[in-house]
Amino acid sequence: MNDLLYKTYSVDELYVNYGTVSLDKCGLFLCRTGNADVLMNNHSYHIVKGGLVLYTPYTFIRIVRRSDDFDGYLMETDLDVLAIPISQVPVMDRLFIRNHPCIQLLPEQSRRIEQMTDILDSRHERMLRATSSRSVKLLRLVTQSLIQAFLLELMDIYFDSFPVEELRQDREERIFNAFLMSVHRHCDKNRSVVFYADEQHLSPNYLSSVVKAKSGQTAIQWIETITLVHTKHYLGSTKLSVKEIAEKLNFPDQSTFGRYFKKHCGMSPTEYRKQINPLHKSEYKRGKAT
Repeated sequence: MNDLLYKTYSVDELYVNYGTVSLDKCGLFLCRTGNADVLMNNHSYHIVKGGLVLYTPYTFIRIVRRSDDFDGYLMETDLDVLAIPISQVPVMDRLFIRNHPCIQLLPEQSRRIEQMTDILDSRHERMLRATSSRSVKLLRLVTQSLIQAFLLELMDIYFDSFPVEELRQDREERIFNAFLMSVHRHCDKNRSVVFYADEQHLSPNYLSSVVKAKSGQTAIQWIETITLVHTKHYLGSTKLSVKEIAEKLNFPDQSTFGRYFKKHCGMSPTEYRKQINPLHKSEYKRGKAT
């Protein structure tokens, strides 16, 4: 199977996973209908139809609240795919984008992005369907070049627009959001409430009370939930063995990991892996807005 050069996620996929950490990824989120509050690291933004969010590596992204008709999609690619065009963007411009990640598009700008993504999707799908090694290589180069051109088009649109202002958060919102962001980043190695409380110089009891008040779930429930999200990602979207996943998640051994997964999911990691279709999980078709 040909490797994906980029991935596209639906709103529902982001929402059910409670957020994502980009790590070595760059990407965009485009709001097509409705409105939502989106958390980017410790900063919150209100986006509406035509809202565009750009994110850089090591950015935590979470949909905090959304309207019933909220829809859109997130596209991301590896940083190394964009290394050449990124090197052409001045450092100060890159820093400005990181500090002001959201803009409001005009209708013609939204259409321009939709047209570019349609072209990119068609070439990417042809690459994935290609069978000869020569076609795969050529179509991969074409797709990578289109991704790089897409970034430069986005830069032109971004600097011709106005940033969306950050929303204010109260102290408890900041604590809860920082907790979720940290859990996504560190749950592979740390699943103790004490660890996350110490990060914010809080007592474990106080952190737990804030998390419970803001979300209705306890801190340990959030840690377990997000750990399982990461675990299912490793099982469904990577070639890591179950033993390697157990080591990556800092379990003492594969047996302990297997018991933990079965307790929460009702089946073994191997059984779960057999039940799912990794390609189906990683692909999302962008439907046309109605």
